[in-house]
Amino acid sequence: MKMTGNTILITEGTSGIGLGLALRLHEAGNKVIVAGRRKELLDEITTEHPGIAALVLDVADPASIAHAAERKKRSFPLCSQERLESIRV
Repeated sequence: MKMTGNTILITEGTSGIGLGLALRLHEAGNKVIVAGRRKELLDEITTEHPGIAALVLDVADPASIAHAAERKKRSFPLCSQERLESIRV
């Protein structure tokens, strides 16, 4: 696997290990999309770290998953669709 130039979606990427991984992968030259439930926190992350994108997603809510998958397809076509489609509640 190449370590730079990828488009990577990180679910639960708003804090802890997920956020740390998102920041490191972004610094390594990847396009990173962090996903989480809290839009305000996602907005803070994208403001503090230009180049990181955000996607509102609650993995426990089928409607949220469907909405996020559709938005991802429109906004981030290079990110594999299989990741969001594989989330099952």
